[in-house]
Amino acid sequence: MTENIRENLLGIVSAFCFQSGRIKECILCEKNVIKTEYGDLIPKYGEDEVRKKYCHSISFYESGKVKSISLESSTLIKTTLGTFPTELVTFYESGRLKRIFPLNGKLSGYWSQEDEEKLCDEFQFHFPFGSFKTKIIGLCFYESGNLKSMTLWPGETIILRTSQSLLPVRIGFSLYENGKLKSVEPAYEITVSTLIGELTAYNENALGINADCNSLIFSENGEIQSLCTNSSKVAIFEKAGSFETMEAVVKPDPFEEDVVSIVPLEISFEGHYVKFKSDKKRIYDINTTRFTIINDSGTNSGSVLTCTDCSSCSLCKKSNYI
Repeated sequence: MTENIRENLLGIVSAFCFQSGRIKECILCEKNVIKTEYGDLIPKYGEDEVRKKYCHSISFYESGKVKSISLESSTLIKTTLGTFPTELVTFYESGRLKRIFPLNGKLSGYWSQEDEEKLCDEFQFHFPFGSFKTKIIGLCFYESGNLKSMTLWPGETIILRTSQSLLPVRIGFSLYENGKLKSVEPAYEITVSTLIGELTAYNENALGINADCNSLIFSENGEIQSLCTNSSKVAIFEKAGSFETMEAVVKPDPFEEDVVSIVPLEISFEGHYVKFKSDKKRIYDINTTRFTIINDSGTNSGSVLTCTDCSSCSLCKKSNYI
């Protein structure tokens, strides 16, 4: 990107600055053309409309390099996955692409999520772990250009192939830089195999803001590294004779009276150790500890998909798995 962009901006309406006094982000009312390796980009400057957010037009790193641009109109951005219409784009300080968002509309009493969804295109994707067609909120890339994560549009479900066979996924997934699957957010409660036995995996509290980090995480060789569970209880017996049970905890909602929320049990594996985290934290040596698992699943629970006749699988069809 060209240097001294912020010093040459036209029509600055308002600005927030770093302590140094240099512009951090600003709102524009005149057309500016920002030259990037992804083409000429025009920050938002026009009149407010029903779905246009009142937000900064452009933001900067303190060095002066562009950090993000809210685009005046949908613009085609070329990525390693193909070319996508984009309304908001962010960059690494090097100028390399970081995130793209096909839509960046404002939700209000005059413009609903349903209205915004009508503008959301479906895109076709092909990966070694699955091919599918879906609507997305955004894509995140490593500085190398390789995909880092994909965040799905609310309500979208896809099917991905993992070491646990086929998994239904909501919210999205993340990848290692070499393209191997790093994490997913299960679409419903599923049962997976771990070093201590069969556990259910699901986090009903997953926010869905982005899919950079999800509740079911794999190592690069495909083994489960960590998960969240709402319904699995783990009874732990140590050689010394001590006994303890780890499980999710139900707590009063801090914002709503007479409402409770589940704090899921987080379980992670590091070498021959297993770590538990809920209302308390514990770590055990798998080689010297015995574990008994009780899976108290709800009505929405299920197992990983192991169908052999894809043509007869309604879930695969609904999720656009190919």
